[in-house]
Amino acid sequence: MNLQRPAPILALTALLAVPALARIQTPGTPPTRIVQGTAQLAGDTGTIGKTFTLGKDPKAINFTLTGAEFSVSRVTVGDNVYVPKANEKLLILRYTVHNPQKEDLHYFYKTLQFTVVDARNVNHANENHIGRDGTTDRLDITLKPAQKVAAYAVIAVPAAGPIPKLIVSVEDDKRVVRYDLRGQVRALPAPFADPSDAAKVTALEAVPMKVGAYGPLGHFDLKLDSVALSTNPINGGKLESGERNLVAAFTLRNGAAQTAEARSFFSRTFSFKLRDADGDVTAYDDYILKVSRDERTDGSLKPGEEARFRVYFKLPANLKGQSLSVVEGDESRALVFDVSAAK
Repeated sequence: MNLQRPAPILALTALLAVPALARIQTPGTPPTRIVQGTAQLAGDTGTIGKTFTLGKDPKAINFTLTGAEFSVSRVTVGDNVYVPKANEKLLILRYTVHNPQKEDLHYFYKTLQFTVVDARNVNHANENHIGRDGTTDRLDITLKPAQKVAAYAVIAVPAAGPIPKLIVSVEDDKRVVRYDLRGQVRALPAPFADPSDAAKVTALEAVPMKVGAYGPLGHFDLKLDSVALSTNPINGGKLESGERNLVAAFTLRNGAAQTAEARSFFSRTFSFKLRDADGDVTAYDDYILKVSRDERTDGSLKPGEEARFRVYFKLPANLKGQSLSVVEGDESRALVFDVSAAK
């Protein structure tokens, strides 16, 4: 038996369907699209010199960014020495922390998280110990109520370009403070800044140095004391007819602060290369020698201590040296000395 739906019910069904169909097909009204994870963390826009409270009671802490600077030299915190590689520079953040609580508050390097974003939108976080500003002491302190202390944090960032953004946060709070660091970081001094960068925030990987001036390598500083041409054989090496030696004497210094440990050096600690006037490059393949006699030298230097040594290269008598470069290990930036005036 075939059962037929009464006409009034069919009509009512049709009337109810029309508005719904109209909503779906209305031109120019796209459906709502939900995208997760696109909203940034809640927080404040930071200003240098302005104080912000981060974290939740009873561990909330007041934070004030007081300044920032770039450096290509090592930074010592306690017995830790942070050394930038050739393709890096160091960002030093200076700030104060203040205990606003009625109880003691422990502050150390994990209390605050510092994350900087470079020009390529890559994050770099501080995972090192922090220092007490004005010293090289590691800062790990119990702050009394209302006590304030000045500190600094060090982050390795790319040698090239500015650092547009700094984010400061605490682990148990989703609110952050964001700083726009463009134009706010003290520029690099000469001769370490790339002269082609008007902002002076790009660090050279090979730094031109003057005779008699110390330059930073890795853990050591180095200066060229003198350079000369000589026809005397050195370290048992015979000179052929029409050859002479270019001899360079250096002073080496452990450039870390007094809180750091002694550092050993020997011939393979450094790599020397001579570029001659024809543009050819020769790598040094002998021991570093004592300045006054043909004996190899090595040793251990405490922070601030110095030692002297020399290296030499054979050259045709009718050819001058152009530049002498040196790096420490495999990753330090190079110091480049003009040796074209050697006589």
